[in-house]
Amino acid sequence: MKIEDVKKSIKAWSSVRNSPDKVLTYFKQGSCFKITKAQFDQWNKNSPDKLHVYPAIIGDKLKFVLIDSESDKDAANHMDALFVQDFLKGLDIAAEGFIDNAIDGNLTITDALKKMAHWTMFIDSWVAKTAPTTNGIFQALLVPFSDLKSHFEGTSNPESAVFFGLENGQADLLLWGLKAKQPAGSMMLTAEAGICVADFSTSVPPYSANILGLI
Repeated sequence: MKIEDVKKSIKAWSSVRNSPDKVLTYFKQGSCFKITKAQFDQWNKNSPDKLHVYPAIIGDKLKFVLIDSESDKDAANHMDALFVQDFLKGLDIAAEGFIDNAIDGNLTITDALKKMAHWTMFIDSWVAKTAPTTNGIFQALLVPFSDLKSHFEGTSNPESAVFFGLENGQADLLLWGLKAKQPAGSMMLTAEAGICVADFSTSVPPYSANILGLI
C-alpha cells in the first residue's frame, strides 16, 4: 500500500470510532491478529521503545497497521517497517495448545483469559458507553517493545497472536506465543516450553508525548 492509502484507512477508522453501532460492526469481524518473528526482526533493527498499532478500515474490513515508533516518525520513508495485519476470526485448530503451553508473564494466564472473556462478554456495553465520550474508542495502541522481545528475542517462536482484553473499563492487548521452543543451548529438560503472556498496551487518546506519525 502507498502511504497515502494507509493514512486514508486509518482516518476511516477515526471517522467511525465515536459511533457505537459502527464500532461494534468492525470489532465483531474478528478476534485477533498476528505478529511474526520476521516483523519483529525488522522493527528491532531500529531500536524502538514502542510498537504503534493503528486500527484501519480497508474496504469494509477492520485491519491493523503496525509500525515501530522510530519508523513512524517518517513512515513514508520507512515502509519496510509498516505491516497491515488482517483481523482474524480465529486461529487454526493446530494452534489450540497455545494456552496450555503459555506461562505467566507480567500477568497470569488466568488474568489474561479473564480479560479476554470480559472483552467477549462486555464489548457491547463498553462500546456503547465509551464511543460517545470525548476521547471515544482508541485511535491507536502503544505497545512497549520490551514485551515483544520477550516473545521473539532468543527464541524460535515464529509468530504470536494478539487478542483484545477488557478490565475496569480499559481495553488493552494480550500477546500469546503460538509455537514456542527453547533457544539452542538451553539446559531445560523439556524440548518445548511456553512463552510468557504479556499485557502490553496503552490506548490513545488521551494523548501523551509519543509521536504518532500516521494520525
